[in-house]
Amino acid sequence: MGMDTHSRILEIRHSDSLGATTSPRVRPRLAVLSIALLLGLAGVVSACGGDDDNEPTTLHTDLQVILEDVVARGVTPGIALAVTSDEGPTWMGAAGVGDVEQKLPMSAQHHFRAGSILKTLVATAVLQSVERGTISLDDTLTERLPSSVTDRIPNAETITVAMLLGHRAGVAEWVTNEKIQAIVSDPEHIWTLDEILGVVETQSPTFPPGAGYSYSNTHYVLLGEILSAAEGRSWRDIVRERVIQRAGLSQTQLPEAGDLGCPTPCARGYVPLDEGLADLTFVDPSMAGASGGHALVTTVSDLTTFFRQLRAGALFERAATLETMLAFQSAVDPESRQLGYGLGVMQLESNGVVSIGHLGSTAGYQSFMLYVPKTGRYITGYINVMGDLAAVLVPILDRAGRP
Repeated sequence: MGMDTHSRILEIRHSDSLGATTSPRVRPRLAVLSIALLLGLAGVVSACGGDDDNEPTTLHTDLQVILEDVVARGVTPGIALAVTSDEGPTWMGAAGVGDVEQKLPMSAQHHFRAGSILKTLVATAVLQSVERGTISLDDTLTERLPSSVTDRIPNAETITVAMLLGHRAGVAEWVTNEKIQAIVSDPEHIWTLDEILGVVETQSPTFPPGAGYSYSNTHYVLLGEILSAAEGRSWRDIVRERVIQRAGLSQTQLPEAGDLGCPTPCARGYVPLDEGLADLTFVDPSMAGASGGHALVTTVSDLTTFFRQLRAGALFERAATLETMLAFQSAVDPESRQLGYGLGVMQLESNGVVSIGHLGSTAGYQSFMLYVPKTGRYITGYINVMGDLAAVLVPILDRAGRP
């Protein structure tokens, strides 16, 4: 969803100004500003990181041009990107603004909400529990969760942990259009498992367990419950300790339900609404549970570090665990350019460039954490608007897929 920056009016739903941690203290209100403040955003640019001796000198320049172009075309108020390889240092660039109202430049150090990229971290924690013998990939919902949950999930007795990880369980999506409107109307609402299951039980399964592929956030909500039940503590605690801390992600947080804060600097997230932009930076992290949403607060640098460590096998005890995670099965989705899905990891293809990792989408943010095998490059980034991610990601992948 692009914006005509020459004629539209910007509506911003805003909260308190930035402090050590930004957090709303009052209900968001709407303010109307002139869209003219967006006209010069392409000139607000930052880049850092030394040149990689193993990279052509034009790579980073070309990527910075792409960042500036997507802002100039009104695709997004701001964008940040990190690019690296296993051998070289990390280059980071940004363009546009992280806060439209205050005209604060975007930087690659800004924190943001990473949406469904959390699924890869949750899948990592589940597979660690499989290594420990706490969970089996063949365990069923009825073996792992109480009847108060499983009685509300059709086919629970034949749905396995592996099916949930690979989106092959056929459980209906709970994030319906009606629920999206509810989230926008009351972003501070704390969502419960009972509410989520209440949506699921009114719908029919997508298909019998194991009979196909269908991406569903409900699958990972259930995985969070399985992880908590099996380990005897919150899935957030487990992911913090065994994934975030183990990988050394110092700028990554999993805030508890009710904690809407975002560490500074924090990129504001916007959603096109009624000829303007609604600021939905502050949505409760419970809104999607372990499936993503606003639950994961991080930076492009931290996500790059995480994915490098994951691919290197540093987060597992056995190499076979990573091989199982990356055993992609057909999961074609033309809209996202997806070819396959493993266990918490996507396989994408754009103009002949294949990449693996995950995409993230939540209110106000769209993100990507990818590795391009052809060139050995990691590309991690985000835009701070719900819009046309393809307009950003396609040219970046095109360039990252060339020497």
